[in-house]
Amino acid sequence: MAVLTGMQVGFFGGDLLKLTTEDLPALKPTFFPSVPRLFNKIYAKIQSNVSAATGVKKWLVTSAISSKLAALRSSNLVTSGCWDALVFKKMKAILGGRVRLMITGSAPISGEVIEFLKICFCCPIP
Repeated sequence: MAVLTGMQVGFFGGDLLKLTTEDLPALKPTFFPSVPRLFNKIYAKIQSNVSAATGVKKWLVTSAISSKLAALRSSNLVTSGCWDALVFKKMKAILGGRVRLMITGSAPISGEVIEFLKICFCCPIP
């Protein structure tokens, strides 16, 4: 279907260690279908970066996450102009910065992971 509609298709190189550092930033996908295992790896990487932050940076990131999670839960908003520009721009760069739709399937995935990825990448995940 992707080829029929004129989409470019990129393929995963097979090495999970290089996925977020080389493959995804080079491909810059706009549509990102994947399995929960990979989304859990991306979630873990972002969470480890958040945990490693200290001082004002940690306060800024945790404030941004809690604010966007509250907006997502109350009014289903995945974007926030201020927080997206200050904090989530760097998180979006993990997937190349252009993703507009993510889809998961084949196995169950935690609601916490889905919500977190929605606010980090500012896109819906049906």
